[in-house]
Amino acid sequence: MNAYETVLIIDPAVDEAGVDKQVEKYSALIKSHQGEIALVEKWGRRKMTYPINSRREGFYVCLQFNSPASLPAELNRNIRLDESIIRHMTIKGHVPSVVVAAPLSPGSPDAVPEAAPETANL
Repeated sequence: MNAYETVLIIDPAVDEAGVDKQVEKYSALIKSHQGEIALVEKWGRRKMTYPINSRREGFYVCLQFNSPASLPAELNRNIRLDESIIRHMTIKGHVPSVVVAAPLSPGSPDAVPEAAPETANL
């Protein structure tokens, strides 16, 4: 299993329910090929840097998933056939989510003892 990240730019004419259907469609495709979804982020409607097919905005969605190496080619083939996807990009690897742990109290059993100050040998 490899980690992948796909960003989709969906046609702004598609409503919120249509975006959800697109996410469900590609999530189901990933799961049907023994993949697992790590994270789905809807970045929302954003203005694009340059117009694509006379569209200045798009709805951005990021899918992070783990899958066998054969899945990205199949996913890209399906996305290319979908007319509501303006652009997409799949890269290998993604940044794992960072979870900030609560600080340990000094008396807890998992607390790391403070190191003794080093003395210099002169």
